[in-house]
Amino acid sequence: MASLEDIERKQKSMQPLLEQIAQETNADRVQELGKQIAEMAQELGHMAAGLEKAYAHGKGSGETRVVLTREQRERVAEATGVALDTLVLQGAETWDPQMPSMSPATIERLAMASVADRKLKEEKRKAVKAILKELEGAVGDSPAPETQAAIEQFKRDHLDE
Repeated sequence: MASLEDIERKQKSMQPLLEQIAQETNADRVQELGKQIAEMAQELGHMAAGLEKAYAHGKGSGETRVVLTREQRERVAEATGVALDTLVLQGAETWDPQMPSMSPATIERLAMASVADRKLKEEKRKAVKAILKELEGAVGDSPAPETQAAIEQFKRDHLDE
């Protein structure tokens, strides 16, 4: 399985080809470069699909905890506005093997993504609660059973309660 860093390396290796094709005027050479880029893009797609599949299977099987350095904590706090001491990644069998070779920058990006995901979930929850309050206010104290059932379903779908 390709790691996140393998995928990033592959993406960077495509850059010279992209620059060449942008400068090229010979149609045959453009086609040749286009084929190379398409092959690399297809390989990148397969690598990403494999990594995505591994992450999807990793859910719920323990967690990997990474204590951030002081510098990482500062950069994450500066970028996100949230102080994070420890990055928690679900799916230990996916993350544990990658940790020894994972760069500090990648860990930082994962921490920032984790904070962003948590903020998104919090904002969604606030919005759902505001919508529920409006709905319940609009239907009054004794809504029709169908309306009450729809509200309850909305709660189950969006509040995970």
